[in-house]
Amino acid sequence: MKDTERKRPVSISIHGIYNAAEDDEPMEAELFTDGIMYRIGNHWFVRYNETETTGYEGCVTTLKVADDQDDIVTLTRKGDASSHLIMQQGVRTLGSYNVYGSTMEIGVYTNDMKYNFGDEGGTFHLHYTLDMNTNLLSENELTIEVKPV
Repeated sequence: MKDTERKRPVSISIHGIYNAAEDDEPMEAELFTDGIMYRIGNHWFVRYNETETTGYEGCVTTLKVADDQDDIVTLTRKGDASSHLIMQQGVRTLGSYNVYGSTMEIGVYTNDMKYNFGDEGGTFHLHYTLDMNTNLLSENELTIEVKPV
C-alpha cells in the first residue's frame, strides 16, 4: 500500500497570536477543524480546508514536516488567496502571498520552532515574523495540535 493511500482523518486545533507592526494590541484567533494527515517518504502532511472564520474560505492549507527533525516546516495555502512559507529556525527565507491575482514576496524569519509529529499526530509551535523589503509586517505565533479521530 502506498503512503498516500493511508490518509487518516484528524482533528486540528490552531491557536494563533498575530501582532501587526502598526497595532498596539495583538489579535488572537482559535480554529477547530477537521482534516487529514498522511505520509509520503519521510514527510508528514496535514491538510485542512480554511473557513470563513480565517478569512480564507475556499482555500486548502497544507503543513509539511519531515519526520527526521530537519527543522523545516512548510505552510502552503491554495485557492483564491495562496501562500507558500518555508520556516527554518534562525533563518530568513523568502515566501510568497498571492491575494486575488496580486503576488507579494515576503521575508519569513522563524524565531522559534518546535514540533513533535508522528503516527499519532502531534504538536507544532511556530514563532515567526513577516516582513516586506525588510520592513516588519507582523509577528506571529502558531500552536497547532493534530489528533487522529
